Amino acid sequence: MRTLQRTSRRLEDWVIVWRLRKAWRRNVVEQEKKLQFFLIKKFIITLLAVSLVEYVILWCVNHLIIPWVLHEFFPEYNSPEFFNGTTVVLLVFLVIAAFIVGFIEIIIPEQLRRPISLLSGMLQRTSANTITSAGGEDIFSTLNGVQRFILFVILLGVFLLIVTPYVLGAIYYTRITVKEFEKIAEARVAARKDFERKRNLMLSDIAHDLRTPITTVAGYSKALSDGMVAEDRKQEYLDAIQAKSVRMNDLIGLLFDYVKLDSEGFSLNKQEIDICELVRECGAMQYSDAEEAGMEIVADIPEDRMILSADKIQLSRVITNLITNAVKHNNRGDQIGLFVEQQDDRILIMVADTGRRIPDEKAEHLFDPFAMGDESRNSKGGSGLGLSIAKKIVEMHGYTIKLIQQPDIMRYKPASKYVKMFLITISLEG
Repeated sequence: MRTLQRTSRRLEDWVIVWRLRKAWRRNVVEQEKKLQFFLIKKFIITLLAVSLVEYVILWCVNHLIIPWVLHEFFPEYNSPEFFNGTTVVLLVFLVIAAFIVGFIEIIIPEQLRRPISLLSGMLQRTSANTITSAGGEDIFSTLNGVQRFILFVILLGVFLLIVTPYVLGAIYYTRITVKEFEKIAEARVAARKDFERKRNLMLSDIAHDLRTPITTVAGYSKALSDGMVAEDRKQEYLDAIQAKSVRMNDLIGLLFDYVKLDSEGFSLNKQEIDICELVRECGAMQYSDAEEAGMEIVADIPEDRMILSADKIQLSRVITNLITNAVKHNNRGDQIGLFVEQQDDRILIMVADTGRRIPDEKAEHLFDPFAMGDESRNSKGGSGLGLSIAKKIVEMHGYTIKLIQQPDIMRYKPASKYVKMFLITISLEG
């Protein structure tokens, strides 16, 4: 008994750690992909906007501002070919560099000024020769000090105008990047809280499912050990203990299967199979169980072979689970439909029934672990893990599974008279 309890506690702790690690990793990977796409998209948009604005600014500089500067300061030069936006940027850089070097030359000791003086002279000559006439004449030699200062201010303004789009683009892109990281941080905090909430609910469900049979086994074994059970009822108690032990073993097996399917070391063993024959076999294996439950299985499966590459054991497990689920959670007199249909580039597997419709609030989380309510789980013997395992197997194959109910089920002719069905869609493309 103590071994069962210790196993239950270890299992709960292990499942918590595993789910926390997997959920966190999936969340981080998904957020990183979204962030990459978002930043790339914003970068392209920002780059295009900056390029467009820069094109307009350079056009204005080369066709409006530069001609005006030439007309006002250098009337003898009527062509702006030697004086454009690129020249303005270069000239401002050279002038600013010459100013900085000149300032350093003033403040450093005299014995260190010679190399700085050489650099300063080179920058001044380069600045003076940046814009020259066709004959190589220094066009600045005709300007006095005031005119040179005014021209420098104008050129500096043009330079700032040219670089402004890049500065604003960088600021904008930085701001949206910071905001996006803040959103991701907030989303991760919210996801962590949501996971903790779901983890607590899952723990509650696991504890409930294990505690009930453990309590029964403990109570019945205690009664038998203390001689409190009449001889004619001992077999009844032993049968109950055996049934509860099987129930615990099944639940623990499902839990480990659920974890194993999502582990890094697990892989499908795919082979060529006939899906029609596979579905037919699964229906035949469950026929007697359905008959004992007072239900009928109606199958409409083509005789044609539909070959695909899949893990026969795992896919058979999914279909069997869906049929078993229909048998367990419906009433006597209900009908179960099993259909396979090929539509162009896809194959549809339908497991339908005439039972009650599942409420939308439950249907939304039907494939989540322990999504079933306690009442359903107690009365029908379900674990709440079967559909989660089925969904994992289906998605590992690259297929999809979903619940279809009335009135949407009317779109699927073979199952149109049924109330609900689980639909597995197998794409034949690729």
